[in-house]
Amino acid sequence: MNQLLYDVLMEIFCPKCGRNEFWKTKDNRLKCKNCRYLFTPKENIFKISNSTLKEVISEFLLEHSTNIILERIKISKYKLLKILNILRILITKKVVESFNGKIKIDEKFFENELKNALKGKKKKKEEERRRKNEIIIGIFCEKEKCYAKPLLNIKPSEVKSFLKKKEKLNLSEKWVENVGIVFKGSLFRLTPRKKGVDILSIFWGYLKRKLSEKGGIRREKLPFYLGEYSFRFNMRKKDLKSKEDYLLNLIFEYSKNKMIKIK
Repeated sequence: MNQLLYDVLMEIFCPKCGRNEFWKTKDNRLKCKNCRYLFTPKENIFKISNSTLKEVISEFLLEHSTNIILERIKISKYKLLKILNILRILITKKVVESFNGKIKIDEKFFENELKNALKGKKKKKEEERRRKNEIIIGIFCEKEKCYAKPLLNIKPSEVKSFLKKKEKLNLSEKWVENVGIVFKGSLFRLTPRKKGVDILSIFWGYLKRKLSEKGGIRREKLPFYLGEYSFRFNMRKKDLKSKEDYLLNLIFEYSKNKMIKIK
């Protein structure tokens, strides 16, 4: 177990004031020395044991279906879907951050998504224009790592014009190196192909297969499935244990930050 995971497991914060100094009662509850709040400590934000959480993560990494996971682990379907949802959001956020500012990250967007996921809230329907438009996916690769995201602010007509007249497409991200867009199921490069391994084509081949296997994904969930597949592709050389620790760290790090922010 690495140091970050150990530190988080050993540190508990008061749900009311966020402090971490307590008295322990005879019934194994904790009483905050600061605000006197009495509570039973939880191992994580999902209020399940860490061993159960680890099992869920392992099943997720093995790409088992929801039904199979529910057969193997004693957990409600509602809680399982919540865990998987938050996992995908945290993964996507981390993948974006890994590109060191070359791709813009909207912290407020991810924060709102996580709040909705934790509370079980459903997002409002998207604008009519976005529902009607065909989804355009942008792919960015740097060295052996790739990231894909829906480009919701680009109209199909703009892409058609660009592909036909070779006009410059106005993207908000700082796209460099291997970049392409997926339009009508085909990959179109926006940057010249470099010598060596064609990582862009390899990633698109992987992504196309994964999306095809999924059958159908709700539009509002697509960014996080693309984030998940980007994560799986980028971690393809890591063993299962390393991936488990990585995802546990994501959840515990988020849990710790969330508890600290509570006032």
